[in-house]
Amino acid sequence: MGRSILIVDDDALVTRALGDLLEARGYSTHVGTSVASANQALDAADYDAVLLDLYLPDGDGMDVLRRALDRAPAPQVLLMTARADVRGAVDAMRHGAADYIEKPFDVADLTMRLERALDSAAVRRKLALYEERDRRASSAIVASQPLRDVFAVATRLAATPSSSALILGESGVGKEVLAAHVHENSERSRAPFVKVNLAAIPESVVEAELFGSVRGAFTDSKRDRAGHFASAEGGTLLLDELCEFKVELQPKLLRVLEERRFFPVGSDRERRMNVRVLAATNRDPQAAIASGQLRQDLYYRLATVTLRVPPLRERREDIVPLAEHFLVRFAAEFGRSRTTFSADARDALTSYDWPGNARELRNVVERATMLADSWVIGPVDLDLPPAAASATPQGAPRELGSLGDSERDHIERVLVAMGGSRTRTAAALGISRSTLWDKLKRYGLAR
Repeated sequence: MGRSILIVDDDALVTRALGDLLEARGYSTHVGTSVASANQALDAADYDAVLLDLYLPDGDGMDVLRRALDRAPAPQVLLMTARADVRGAVDAMRHGAADYIEKPFDVADLTMRLERALDSAAVRRKLALYEERDRRASSAIVASQPLRDVFAVATRLAATPSSSALILGESGVGKEVLAAHVHENSERSRAPFVKVNLAAIPESVVEAELFGSVRGAFTDSKRDRAGHFASAEGGTLLLDELCEFKVELQPKLLRVLEERRFFPVGSDRERRMNVRVLAATNRDPQAAIASGQLRQDLYYRLATVTLRVPPLRERREDIVPLAEHFLVRFAAEFGRSRTTFSADARDALTSYDWPGNARELRNVVERATMLADSWVIGPVDLDLPPAAASATPQGAPRELGSLGDSERDHIERVLVAMGGSRTRTAAALGISRSTLWDKLKRYGLAR
């Protein structure tokens, strides 16, 4: 198998027995007998899994669990515990452990649980790899001149050591793809690319999520939290939905960007920061400044370079190549490798306005690939809304969202284009149904 396992237990009989058992099954093993030696082993090499006893002679196995889970990629951690200590193991699972194994061991049960945890991790890594490949392939589809111009500026930005940028564009237009392009073409490409949706973080923990926290900093804070800035160290941090970020915390974010250091919540030890920060929003930042939702000084600090990703209706040359990229992906996934678009389907794709942009296009192609009766996808298979719902004639671009019209107008148009379906509208906008419902109520569109 070639998988590496770190065994952490101060009982030499246990470590020897487990080592012999696992090596006989093709694993490579390393042994730690204390918190110190286990942490040293984690710092020295990558492991697929850690078999960890919670009670060690120099401390708590939870310290080893935290160190293991802070690694990238993090190994699967399985607790080894006596029956009387199962509650402690279950608590550790709430903090990220994959499973627990009761002592004395049942060999079949141990190997089954270990292999199940490793298989689960392999599936997650494979999905992450597919997403990464898909994002990289999507970024290579730059047929139209407007998008070429944006990517050219992004490439020049990538050549700078740490300059920030503000990426503007409607929901689903590919702002994350552009941010990834900056990261992958920079000297930071070997370090993490961390994406944070500011609108999705609960207000009560947003500061800890961004800047980290120490154990005991607030209720239920039972371990140190690294935070997104620390996780992106040396790499790139994308702060999406900037205009939804809590106004009260914007001065702290500004200070971090300017001073390049911060304090984790509850800590008196300052951390230095070496991260390129990119921000993105589907709203008009000037309107957000005027309404008091975005600080002007933070805007100017982030907008060293402003990159606007045009909507699909302004770069129709990209529609069919992007649709064909999605088709290849989903045809392989669904076992329909011969699937293709008819000429009429290509015309329909090009003439539609795509209010949900690339995200909507991806969803349409996925559904059509899955449900088409023939290997040739026609206009009926695409199931696009009537032409009347796509209110702009081909060649007459319009501004949607608050990057031109108001956010209310954008949501209303997408809702109409989706035939009134809130589920499809939320998917096209890239937001949850609950967030869409809140916006519909706010703008008087709830019916």
